[in-house]
Amino acid sequence: MKVLVVGAGGYLGHWVTRVLSEAGDDVVELSRRGTAHHGTGLVGDVTSTRLGLGPAQLEQLADVEAVVSCFGSVDWDADPAALVNLHVTGVRNLLNTAAALPSVRRVVHTSSLLALGRAEGTVGNRELSVGQTFRNWYEYAKYRGEALARREQRVPVSIVRFGPLLGPAPAQLVPLTGGPLQALPQLLQGMPLLLEHCGRFPVFAGDVAVAGGVVADLVHADEAPAVCTYFDPARPTLARILHELCQPYGTVPRLVQGGRRGRVAQRLAAGRIGLTEGSLEYTAPLFTLDPAVLEALPGPVRPERPGYISATADVLREARRVLSLVTEVSTS
Repeated sequence: MKVLVVGAGGYLGHWVTRVLSEAGDDVVELSRRGTAHHGTGLVGDVTSTRLGLGPAQLEQLADVEAVVSCFGSVDWDADPAALVNLHVTGVRNLLNTAAALPSVRRVVHTSSLLALGRAEGTVGNRELSVGQTFRNWYEYAKYRGEALARREQRVPVSIVRFGPLLGPAPAQLVPLTGGPLQALPQLLQGMPLLLEHCGRFPVFAGDVAVAGGVVADLVHADEAPAVCTYFDPARPTLARILHELCQPYGTVPRLVQGGRRGRVAQRLAAGRIGLTEGSLEYTAPLFTLDPAVLEALPGPVRPERPGYISATADVLREARRVLSLVTEVSTS
């Protein structure tokens, strides 16, 4: 099968293209740089009409049978206009392009559980608009992008939602924003992090390699669900994740019970200790996920790789990526 992966140069895209390539698929990797790790590279831009592709390039994609959308920024503090343009206009341009390719039989759109924003109670795969508010523009943009994918009628679309993804990959691809890794520089400096229940609540994290396999399963499935959700079935708590991320550095994170007054003080001191406004929005539990959401996956839940959380930090430690951020924070 010929598969176009849009956003192939990113963290998840690296694993999606790898799994598809190992399955024998002909993978076309579209990214701004056009570099390829596991297939054929193609330069493109999701914020441009027809993904920035010319007639000759589109002709080369005429036999593409599936399109995977896994582009996007996970920086909660990015410019609002840029986030909306990327996650909303980008999804619209991708869907328009996929619908115009004559052989496409499915689009797989990767969304985020944060599209549910400040939803309350128990939510499942069917829910999207539940009267929620949003903590930041990233959540809103992901919500809008998923809404577009749900409304698409010209080509079948399968949506998969992920929480924060962890696991080894080339160090430069591992995002240090938009998830538990965002707190790592501060924790490695011995600074406390105030969390509700000391972080003993799940954030629905998952193994990025397994997430890549889930996307590949959706590409290959004869009948794929309209919406599904993947996370580590063990539901590691935020506290456990932060402990395992700090372990390769020989550091025990200082996770402190944070009541409302303490969290306000932490917010006021955020700039001085290197925390961002975005990272402070996730110091309390999210909504509750219906345990049945994993049953909608197009196959059995793939087993996690043992130690995938600490392996993330191993990659970053060897590349000295986080240590360089610690130096910047401590000297600013």
